[in-house]
Amino acid sequence: MEQNLQPLILAITLTIMTLGLIFAILPPVPGNVIIWAAAAGYGLTLGWADHLGWLTFGLLTLLMVIGVAADVLAGHFGAKVGGASWVAIVMGTILGFILAIVASFIGSPILGCIAGMVGMVAGVFGVEWWRSRDYAQAQQALKGYCAGTTLGLMAKVTTSFMMMVVFVARLFAV
Repeated sequence: MEQNLQPLILAITLTIMTLGLIFAILPPVPGNVIIWAAAAGYGLTLGWADHLGWLTFGLLTLLMVIGVAADVLAGHFGAKVGGASWVAIVMGTILGFILAIVASFIGSPILGCIAGMVGMVAGVFGVEWWRSRDYAQAQQALKGYCAGTTLGLMAKVTTSFMMMVVFVARLFAV
Protein backbone atom coordinates (compact mmCIF):
# COMPACT_ATOMS: atom_id res chain seq x y z
CA MET A 1 0.00 0.00 0.00
CA GLU A 2 1.32 3.39 -0.91
CA GLN A 3 2.44 5.40 2.09
CA ASN A 4 0.65 8.51 0.80
CA LEU A 5 -2.74 6.71 0.97
CA GLN A 6 -2.39 6.06 4.69
CA PRO A 7 -3.83 9.45 5.77
CA LEU A 8 -6.83 8.96 3.47
CA ILE A 9 -7.47 5.45 4.77
CA LEU A 10 -7.17 6.72 8.34
CA ALA A 11 -9.61 9.57 7.62
CA ILE A 12 -12.13 7.15 6.12
CA THR A 13 -11.70 4.75 9.05
CA LEU A 14 -12.18 7.50 11.65
CA THR A 15 -15.22 8.82 9.78
CA ILE A 16 -16.82 5.37 9.77
CA MET A 17 -15.95 4.93 13.45
CA THR A 18 -17.51 8.29 14.30
CA LEU A 19 -20.68 7.27 12.45
CA GLY A 20 -20.59 4.00 14.40
CA LEU A 21 -20.38 5.93 17.66
CA ILE A 22 -23.35 8.08 16.62
CA PHE A 23 -25.30 4.99 15.55
CA ALA A 24 -24.51 3.30 18.87
CA ILE A 25 -26.98 5.70 20.46
CA LEU A 26 -29.86 4.13 18.50
CA PRO A 27 -30.98 0.99 20.35
CA PRO A 28 -31.25 -1.50 17.46
CA VAL A 29 -28.22 -0.28 15.47
CA PRO A 30 -24.96 -2.10 16.26
CA GLY A 31 -22.62 0.89 16.30
CA ASN A 32 -19.86 -1.06 18.02
CA VAL A 33 -19.91 -3.62 15.19
CA ILE A 34 -19.49 -0.76 12.70
CA ILE A 35 -16.49 0.53 14.68
CA TRP A 36 -15.01 -2.97 14.84
CA ALA A 37 -15.50 -3.45 11.08
CA ALA A 38 -13.78 -0.11 10.39
CA ALA A 39 -10.80 -1.18 12.51
CA ALA A 40 -10.71 -4.55 10.74
CA GLY A 41 -10.77 -2.82 7.35
CA TYR A 42 -7.95 -0.52 8.44
CA GLY A 43 -5.84 -3.47 9.60
CA LEU A 44 -6.56 -5.50 6.48
CA THR A 45 -5.79 -2.57 4.18
CA LEU A 46 -2.58 -1.31 5.79
CA GLY A 47 -1.33 -4.47 7.48
CA TRP A 48 -1.89 -5.76 10.96
CA ALA A 49 1.64 -5.92 12.28
CA ASP A 50 2.70 -2.39 11.40
CA HIS A 51 -0.53 -0.46 11.90
CA LEU A 52 -2.91 -2.11 14.34
CA GLY A 53 -1.54 -5.25 15.95
CA TRP A 54 -3.28 -8.46 16.87
CA LEU A 55 -3.44 -7.60 20.57
CA THR A 56 -5.24 -4.35 19.80
CA PHE A 57 -7.60 -6.09 17.41
CA GLY A 58 -8.28 -8.75 20.05
CA LEU A 59 -9.12 -6.04 22.60
CA LEU A 60 -11.41 -4.32 20.08
CA THR A 61 -13.12 -7.65 19.40
CA LEU A 62 -13.62 -8.30 23.12
CA LEU A 63 -15.11 -4.82 23.64
CA MET A 64 -17.40 -5.32 20.65
CA VAL A 65 -18.65 -8.68 21.96
CA ILE A 66 -19.29 -7.20 25.42
CA GLY A 67 -21.18 -4.26 23.91
CA VAL A 68 -23.32 -6.44 21.65
CA ALA A 69 -24.09 -8.92 24.44
CA ALA A 70 -25.05 -6.14 26.85
CA ASP A 71 -27.19 -4.44 24.22
CA VAL A 72 -29.04 -7.63 23.30
CA LEU A 73 -29.44 -9.17 26.75
CA ALA A 74 -29.92 -6.22 29.12
CA GLY A 75 -33.48 -5.33 28.08
CA HIS A 76 -34.58 -8.96 28.31
CA PHE A 77 -32.89 -9.37 31.68
CA GLY A 78 -34.48 -6.14 32.93
CA ALA A 79 -37.90 -7.30 31.77
CA LYS A 80 -37.42 -10.61 33.57
CA VAL A 81 -36.32 -8.82 36.76
CA GLY A 82 -39.39 -6.58 36.38
CA GLY A 83 -41.59 -9.67 36.36
CA ALA A 84 -42.15 -10.21 32.65
CA SER A 85 -42.65 -13.75 31.45
CA TRP A 86 -40.41 -15.22 28.77
CA VAL A 87 -43.48 -15.31 26.53
CA ALA A 88 -43.82 -11.52 26.84
CA ILE A 89 -40.13 -11.02 26.12
CA VAL A 90 -40.16 -13.31 23.09
CA MET A 91 -43.40 -11.87 21.71
CA GLY A 92 -42.15 -8.33 22.27
CA THR A 93 -38.93 -9.16 20.45
CA ILE A 94 -40.81 -10.72 17.53
CA LEU A 95 -43.26 -7.80 17.29
CA GLY A 96 -40.42 -5.28 17.52
CA PHE A 97 -38.45 -7.08 14.81
CA ILE A 98 -41.42 -7.32 12.46
CA LEU A 99 -42.38 -3.66 12.91
CA ALA A 100 -38.76 -2.57 12.45
CA ILE A 101 -38.47 -4.45 9.15
CA VAL A 102 -41.83 -3.28 7.81
CA ALA A 103 -41.27 0.36 8.81
CA SER A 104 -37.76 0.31 7.34
CA PHE A 105 -39.10 -0.81 3.98
CA ILE A 106 -42.13 1.48 4.01
CA GLY A 107 -40.44 4.56 5.44
CA SER A 108 -36.80 4.71 6.42
CA PRO A 109 -34.31 2.97 8.71
CA ILE A 110 -34.89 5.67 11.34
CA LEU A 111 -38.62 4.97 11.24
CA GLY A 112 -37.75 1.27 11.48
CA CYS A 113 -35.73 1.91 14.66
CA ILE A 114 -38.62 3.79 16.24
CA ALA A 115 -41.19 1.18 15.15
CA GLY A 116 -39.00 -1.61 16.51
CA MET A 117 -38.79 0.05 19.92
CA VAL A 118 -42.54 0.72 19.96
CA GLY A 119 -43.20 -2.90 18.97
CA MET A 120 -41.03 -4.29 21.75
CA VAL A 121 -42.60 -2.02 24.36
CA ALA A 122 -46.13 -2.78 23.15
CA GLY A 123 -45.38 -6.49 22.96
CA VAL A 124 -44.01 -6.77 26.51
CA PHE A 125 -46.76 -4.61 27.98
CA GLY A 126 -49.55 -6.19 25.94
CA VAL A 127 -48.63 -9.79 26.65
CA GLU A 128 -48.12 -9.12 30.35
CA TRP A 129 -51.45 -7.32 30.59
CA TRP A 130 -53.22 -10.06 28.64
CA ARG A 131 -51.58 -12.77 30.76
CA SER A 132 -52.23 -11.24 34.19
CA ARG A 133 -55.04 -8.73 33.50
CA ASP A 134 -53.13 -6.55 35.94
CA TYR A 135 -52.14 -3.10 34.68
CA ALA A 136 -49.63 -2.59 37.51
CA GLN A 137 -47.94 -5.94 36.77
CA ALA A 138 -47.67 -5.12 33.07
CA GLN A 139 -46.35 -1.66 33.88
CA GLN A 140 -43.73 -3.12 36.26
CA ALA A 141 -42.54 -5.55 33.57
CA LEU A 142 -42.31 -2.67 31.11
CA LYS A 143 -40.33 -0.55 33.58
CA GLY A 144 -37.88 -3.43 34.00
CA TYR A 145 -37.53 -3.77 30.24
CA CYS A 146 -36.94 -0.02 29.79
CA ALA A 147 -34.40 0.09 32.64
CA GLY A 148 -32.52 -2.91 31.26
CA THR A 149 -32.58 -1.52 27.73
CA THR A 150 -31.21 1.79 28.99
CA LEU A 151 -28.36 0.03 30.79
CA GLY A 152 -27.64 -2.06 27.70
CA LEU A 153 -27.60 1.06 25.55
CA MET A 154 -25.22 2.75 27.96
CA ALA A 155 -22.94 -0.30 27.82
CA LYS A 156 -23.04 -0.30 24.00
CA VAL A 157 -22.18 3.41 23.80
CA THR A 158 -19.45 3.06 26.43
CA THR A 159 -17.81 0.09 24.72
CA SER A 160 -18.07 1.88 21.36
CA PHE A 161 -16.30 4.92 22.79
CA MET A 162 -13.67 2.70 24.43
CA MET A 163 -13.06 0.97 21.09
CA MET A 164 -12.35 4.30 19.44
CA VAL A 165 -10.02 5.32 22.28
CA VAL A 166 -8.10 2.02 22.00
CA PHE A 167 -7.81 2.40 18.22
CA VAL A 168 -6.58 6.01 18.36
CA ALA A 169 -4.23 5.24 21.27
CA ARG A 170 -2.70 2.41 19.25
CA LEU A 171 -2.16 4.75 16.31
CA PHE A 172 -0.20 7.17 18.46
CA ALA A 173 1.77 4.34 20.10
CA VAL A 174 3.19 3.24 16.72
